[in-house]
Amino acid sequence: MEVKYLNQEEFKVDVVPFSKYIKKLVAAIETQDGMLNVVFVNDKYIRALNKAYRGKDKATDVLSFSYGPDELIGEVYVSVETAERQAKDHKHSLSDELIRLIVHGILHVYGYDHEKDRDYKKMFAVEKKVLGKIAGELDM
Repeated sequence: MEVKYLNQEEFKVDVVPFSKYIKKLVAAIETQDGMLNVVFVNDKYIRALNKAYRGKDKATDVLSFSYGPDELIGEVYVSVETAERQAKDHKHSLSDELIRLIVHGILHVYGYDHEKDRDYKKMFAVEKKVLGKIAGELDM
């Protein structure tokens, strides 16, 4: 799985620190060959996506779209504005919050969910293994 970051320059996101976590994630779960896009957006953009695809007219932190075993595996949209607020609330860096959301979003692309308690525990265990101390509960 290759991760391509889009809009990182527009939002001044340094993606270099993310590579070690992506490697840990690839080692922790079964992945597919192909491209996965991570797209950095603002609250207005992610709100429109959230309304169109989930029927929720509000901004969210991360949305995932799984496309299957083709060349483009899926896309993860991350609101940098929401991530900035959450980083402040969680008292860690924006970089830590962004990688937390990216890992969470990629897990959704690969079918992980947190609707049921047992699914939540499974997903959170992978997040904790990959992220270590920056893992935490996401308000999804």
